[in-house]
Amino acid sequence: MSDIPLPSVTAAWAGAGVVFLLGALVCAWRSCCGERIVMPRGTVQVSLWTAYLLVWLRLAIGWHLAVEGYQKVESVARGPTETNRPWSSAGYLRESVGPLAPYFRAIAGDPDEQLLQLLTVNDPKADPPAERLSDLLNEQWEGYFNRFVEHFRLEGEQRTKARDAFENHKNALGRWLVEGVREVERYYPSGSVKVPMTTPGRVALYRAKLKELRDLLDRELPAFESDLGGSRVSALKAEVRRLRNELQADLDAQFAAMRSALEAALSTEQKTDQAPQPVQPSNWKLTTADWLMRWGLLTVGLCLLFGLLTRPAAVFGAILLLLIYLAMPPLPGVPENPRAEGNYLFVDKNLIEMLALLVIASTRSGEWFGLDGLLRFFNPFAGRTAGMKAASENASPAS
Repeated sequence: MSDIPLPSVTAAWAGAGVVFLLGALVCAWRSCCGERIVMPRGTVQVSLWTAYLLVWLRLAIGWHLAVEGYQKVESVARGPTETNRPWSSAGYLRESVGPLAPYFRAIAGDPDEQLLQLLTVNDPKADPPAERLSDLLNEQWEGYFNRFVEHFRLEGEQRTKARDAFENHKNALGRWLVEGVREVERYYPSGSVKVPMTTPGRVALYRAKLKELRDLLDRELPAFESDLGGSRVSALKAEVRRLRNELQADLDAQFAAMRSALEAALSTEQKTDQAPQPVQPSNWKLTTADWLMRWGLLTVGLCLLFGLLTRPAAVFGAILLLLIYLAMPPLPGVPENPRAEGNYLFVDKNLIEMLALLVIASTRSGEWFGLDGLLRFFNPFAGRTAGMKAASENASPAS
């Protein structure tokens, strides 16, 4: 949040306090005189004090959503750096719980399944070892080599040298997939111990622990029926995460070694140019969800702040908050939200803010204080509609 160019916190709060106090005094005085503001359809009248607080509620929620959306948009626009990680909803969606969890996890993509597909061996006895690579892993490596050659325009002997280095590292990767051995730390109730394990053994252990975790969440302890055994779930999640990170790190090290070998084949002038980065697997569902969330929050927040199209903005904001709520609802019998700030049961801050937005959508808050009042003033049909409504109310019933 410190990266957002906001005014001084002290000055902002002081100004807001003065405005709020003066407005509160004016509205309280006028409320005592019996003046009222007509709500939609003319069926309810509220005091100016109530209308004033509803406007402030709208501004507060608008500020919150606008800052949240701006931070997400700004982090993506800045890109990955040493101090910045572009925002994505993937981590939140992958931790989804409750009845709709499979749908949210499908949007984020499953990193475990993706890694297992890469580590699948076509034929353990294939020779040369490069033919052991799965189709997906081979496609990733070949795709990078082609981009590397095209980027640096490698030709003739230089391209042959780069290809030889590339094939050597593909063979090394194939041998690691079948014959690789590494000391890994295994955890037991009595403590941890380092044991040598082959890559296939590590992959099999990873697959088994992943299946155990999913069985625990999906079948053995279904939602609404029992306490999910938080300690067991947490321990399994931690172990699956550790196994995934270790295997991914080894796979990344193989890729880094291949990339270094390709760069060694470059001339001094070519080395001044940066080599192409590996392309991450595309996920249009997650990309679309992230775009809608960050720009939706920013747009809704700004509309609420300026009182522009207040009602549709409030409804759309309520829908966004409902989706956030459904991804991790505080329901009995499901794991607690690890990102929650407190203890909730059925109702959390997202649900409360969603209901507040629906309340705002039922009022004319944007006309009381905002650009909606200006739009209504310039709307040629607004006066005509009001006149027709008044005439209808004053008309005598037919005998």
